[in-house]
Amino acid sequence: MKHFRKVWTPEINQWLVDHKDMIKNEMYKLFLETFPECQDVTYSAFKNQCSRIGASYSVNNCWRGDRKPRPLYSEQIKKGYVRIKIAQPNVWISKAKWVYQETHPTEDCSGRYNFVFLDGNNRNFDPNNIERLSLSEMAHYNRLGGCCYGQPEITKLRIILARQRYALFEAGEKLGLTVDYGKGKSCRCFKADLDVSRREYASRPYVRERRRQKAKERRERMKIENPEKCEELKRKHREYLKVYNKRKREERNGFTGINK
Repeated sequence: MKHFRKVWTPEINQWLVDHKDMIKNEMYKLFLETFPECQDVTYSAFKNQCSRIGASYSVNNCWRGDRKPRPLYSEQIKKGYVRIKIAQPNVWISKAKWVYQETHPTEDCSGRYNFVFLDGNNRNFDPNNIERLSLSEMAHYNRLGGCCYGQPEITKLRIILARQRYALFEAGEKLGLTVDYGKGKSCRCFKADLDVSRREYASRPYVRERRRQKAKERRERMKIENPEKCEELKRKHREYLKVYNKRKREERNGFTGINK
């Protein structure tokens, strides 16, 4: 087995940095001519070393032959959406975002936003077909059904309702009327609505039957493991039933201050 030979000396590294503006194919050929002892260095190893020492960056440079960087405002498709080049050497953004920024110069788009196509066609870049939604508003928008393809009026209505619901929850949170039942602001609901949904869930027949079975199993275990506690709970339950039945009789017969 051959011993490891250190190829990348400080002299070679400095040479790579000094010639980084060359086209990489031509730079590699010149490298082999300048350093004959490095004939066994592959093109991939050469590129990797340039990347490690910062000798691969150049506005007018590219790894693929003599191809020049794409000009400004070139377009490409990535993950089904059109992107546009807004700066050199390689700054791309969504074309929908770029169109919105160009047509709404007074709005701040520096945050994280989603840009929605009202008619569902992500190739229709008419400024009237693009709307901006924050991530929090997007959660309500998706719950309302999202985009209605081919019907931009309905999509616009859902966006308005999503913004309205988001503002309503923000106001409710300031007043302490909301509760988080998950992670993030997309899992908020009003406390009154949560209580109603819990009662509706508890009233379902299969839920009641499941809870009844679990309670029965707990009582059977308690009879064996702790009979004294079981008798105490039975006594408290009988007392509670007396008070409960008395209250129900009064509500049914009308409370007059005299037991009937």
